[in-house]
Amino acid sequence: MSPEDYLYNQRECSQMTKPRLITLQPLDGCNHGGDTTSDEVQVIGVPTGKTVEKFDDYTTFSSQLEQTHPDLIFAQVNPAPFIARQRFLAHKCALQEVEDYSIHGVQNIDPLKIDSWEECVVNRVVLDMLNNNKVHTDFHYADGLATYSYPYIQEKETQLANYEKFIDTIREHVIYNKFSDYNMINQVLHTSLMGKQNVMLGEMPDQLLRLILGNSVEIEEMRDLFKFVVKKNQELKQPLSIKEATLQFLPHIFQMPKDLYITALLKESFQAATQINAYVGIHHLTPIQRYWQGPPNGINFSEATRIPERIRGEGDEILIEKQAIMDVMLESRVWGEKYITNPFPYLEEDITKITKVDFKTMKGCFFQNYKKYNAFKEQMYASLPNYRPKEQPEKLKISQRQ
Repeated sequence: MSPEDYLYNQRECSQMTKPRLITLQPLDGCNHGGDTTSDEVQVIGVPTGKTVEKFDDYTTFSSQLEQTHPDLIFAQVNPAPFIARQRFLAHKCALQEVEDYSIHGVQNIDPLKIDSWEECVVNRVVLDMLNNNKVHTDFHYADGLATYSYPYIQEKETQLANYEKFIDTIREHVIYNKFSDYNMINQVLHTSLMGKQNVMLGEMPDQLLRLILGNSVEIEEMRDLFKFVVKKNQELKQPLSIKEATLQFLPHIFQMPKDLYITALLKESFQAATQINAYVGIHHLTPIQRYWQGPPNGINFSEATRIPERIRGEGDEILIEKQAIMDVMLESRVWGEKYITNPFPYLEEDITKITKVDFKTMKGCFFQNYKKYNAFKEQMYASLPNYRPKEQPEKLKISQRQ
């Protein structure tokens, strides 16, 4: 899609209040089956905020579930926090010599890239391991979240006791206390995990997006993009947050890598499924439909996750400055998350090779740039009398119906 197509799609989708549905058919050359197969991927585009439907009735989600009986629920949720925990536990199992776990099985605990689509599927046993702080061989399955939706295994009293625990576990270990801007996706994620569905976290890891953009966009262009977003926001009658403005005016830069990643991930997982129901932001719907092509023109998973070589001539200070600018523009400190062990993988993949002096210098350089660009942002909003910060998402109300 061209930049103009992206801008048009972004503006059109910003006005939508109802979910949209598209159906993707198997592709030739992608191990999806022949022309006579009934396999399909149904992609539901979800508008931001509340939908116009009364969600207490679970209209869209429940009807799709009953009609299609999917093998996999694909939810556009960042998998990085869960993958980091899952890799840590896999390494812990290997250290305790649990069967089928190898000490060399986990190359990097930091979720910079996913190893395969299966790694993004939420394993409820992993959630039990996190809650118990034990490997899976050291606790009783019938009392945990893995058997929550199986009344013939788990007693009613235990299930009721696990209800709030399940919600808290999802919040802490899956979404990392960060709800999606798409309220319906929040509901789908909780309801599916607390039911019997296989759930895949299908958003592009934030760290991967930053690594790709950091090695694709030159520093002068990154500075110009920041200035452009600030200027465009000042021209609006009703200003947006800087993250909303960045995605609204620059979707061909900050959204396109996600569209390619989601499309490639759906292709990969579709090889092992007959029916997938995918819930994504409505802005991604048209790009996914456009990019759903077989080889040689279609995107593949290796290409969608490929991190380019760093731009020739750009030193470490330049790379740090670009990451600081993106942190301000996207309103998130992805390299400062607690589950990240190496905040500077774009400079050195092995943190043990960074000396204490160099690490301190890197941190100082980052915070200097972050404070500078964040001050520009705050100064802009101080001059905008019509700006109103976005309201926080309402607390979820999850039905106990299975």
